[in-house]
Amino acid sequence: MSSKILAVFTAAFATSSFVVGGAAATAQTDQVSTDAAGHVIAIEPAAPAAAPTGATTDSSAAARSHAPKLAKQFRVTVGELALSDVTSLPGGSVARLQQKINGVPVYGAQIVQDLDGNGALLAAVGKTSQRTTGAFPADAAAAQALAGKAALDAVANRDSTAKGLRAGAAQTYWYDASLGGEAQDAAAVPAYFVPVRGADPEDKWTVVVRAESGQVQTVWGEAKHAANRVVCDAKRKIVDLDVATEADIRCGTGLAFGVTRKEGQAAVATQDVNKVYDYFGAAQDFYSQYTGYDLTAKIGADFGDGRGKALRGTVRMCEISTESDGLRHTQCPWANAFWDGEQMAFGEGVTTMDITGHELTHGVTQHTSGLDGGYAAQLNEGLSDVFGKFIAIKANDPNATGANRWLLGVGSSLGQVRDMKTPANSGEGPGPDRVNGAYWTGPNGDPHTNAGVVGKADFLITDGATFNGQTIRGIGENKSIALWWKVENLLRPNSTFKDLGIALNSACTTNAKTGVAGTTTADCTQVANAVKATQLNIAP
Repeated sequence: MSSKILAVFTAAFATSSFVVGGAAATAQTDQVSTDAAGHVIAIEPAAPAAAPTGATTDSSAAARSHAPKLAKQFRVTVGELALSDVTSLPGGSVARLQQKINGVPVYGAQIVQDLDGNGALLAAVGKTSQRTTGAFPADAAAAQALAGKAALDAVANRDSTAKGLRAGAAQTYWYDASLGGEAQDAAAVPAYFVPVRGADPEDKWTVVVRAESGQVQTVWGEAKHAANRVVCDAKRKIVDLDVATEADIRCGTGLAFGVTRKEGQAAVATQDVNKVYDYFGAAQDFYSQYTGYDLTAKIGADFGDGRGKALRGTVRMCEISTESDGLRHTQCPWANAFWDGEQMAFGEGVTTMDITGHELTHGVTQHTSGLDGGYAAQLNEGLSDVFGKFIAIKANDPNATGANRWLLGVGSSLGQVRDMKTPANSGEGPGPDRVNGAYWTGPNGDPHTNAGVVGKADFLITDGATFNGQTIRGIGENKSIALWWKVENLLRPNSTFKDLGIALNSACTTNAKTGVAGTTTADCTQVANAVKATQLNIAP
């Protein structure tokens, strides 16, 4: 992987006259950010670009009205932009435009519009592909079968300890490696995204295979890591993670683990159960109050057991698995916790509020920006740290006060696992406090390590400090939460750390324009200083 740093500069982009509200508008000069290759990555109109008459109360219609001009500004020379999603946020909404070529999406090629309450365009961030090479095979079934075999071989070579590998149905995408920050020639190629699962429920990979040749392009592991709550006690039952599936961990009536405490039920004798029940409630309350996001409705699981869609967790699980030494090891108590795409699982004592919030936020990211693979997986971990810690802070959790304010995992059987203020002191191992700084691992390292940069940025933006030549005045918790929530919704599946820096600055600017959480332009100066201090303004 090349370590060449791509400079990003801002240039004036003179637009031609275009129609706003049915009348010709005067040409404006928009601020356009590009990378060193000249690819547009962000646009901020000199003045909010109003939606046409009739679209001001319909955010979907407003988003579609801005699409033709954005296609020109982002230089979409192949395919088209299609509206894929609109999410209401404080002060307006964000809308995703997905690039498609002959009806097939280009993975991660999205333009995310930041709209005010009247549908006016405040900013747009994203990346798109400029050209294609190759074509999908006429015999799709044979090509997908070949891709499945290539995917299994790739995972087996990557992890020789993985058991019971099986390939799922391939998904069809165009794949442009440059959109995720890869130092490769920018072109979209026809590809199959093949999900591979192992016997262990935590073993999940996505393998990108070129459609015509069966050549593997990249492999990544998925991040793993009023309420309706269902909590089950495994009672220290040992689960064989070499052969277990999601069904072997499920919590619910008549499932692998029976219900110990359900919504509205009084506390029970097992404290791990009560703690997770309370922490689920704190996370639900946080997302509802500060972001308007219904955590249960969005990421809850309905297993058909009559409990409905619920936040579910299995606690006090023990495990046996084959470790890197080739031997079978039993852990009881089990020192881990993870989100498996459906629900949560906890070892005994691994039940702090910030760890619970961290894992639930993986579920949120799964349903919003979809960050996955390479640098995006590291951002996924970082955002889970950010919101896990905010959940604990806002709930006045004793483990998030005083000296513990920016430590993640205090009070658990693991001890503190991450120091967001000083990432080099993280319990799981030192992490970087700036892009390309000490302990930086590149795109293929442990995703928890580079997450330190995201945590450091959160600390600086919220509380402030003097760091790396920049003095930052903290903007406070509420403004910072609103900022990071906008960022969560602006990022794309393969965003990079540079994209995070762009999103932080853009989100603050638009929050200031719409008065979200009382954000001001002076606050955005501080955010920009924090971006510089953590070197999120440069490419890895």
